[in-house]
Amino acid sequence: MAQVRFRVDECFDIPRRGGLVVLGTVLGTVLGPEPAGVPDFVDEQTGARLRLLGIDFPTPRTRRTGQAVFVLDRLDAAYACAGRTWISTG
Repeated sequence: MAQVRFRVDECFDIPRRGGLVVLGTVLGTVLGPEPAGVPDFVDEQTGARLRLLGIDFPTPRTRRTGQAVFVLDRLDAAYACAGRTWISTG
């Protein structure tokens, strides 16, 4: 599977959502097959495994900017700060 690097650009905690809505930019991939389903990520700085709940639908804004939208467990809020980088684990 391709390894994906993802930089967090913004995070929103919308109370009625099941988790944090995280917008970010895919920084690049290492060649490999396209990922299928929800990828597993770790925080680049700490190596902490992230509890990604899902991939959200693109919005008109994210279609314009090319950003991806993930839903992250609120327990991992410390890793959803703008500027953090996540790396897929395979």
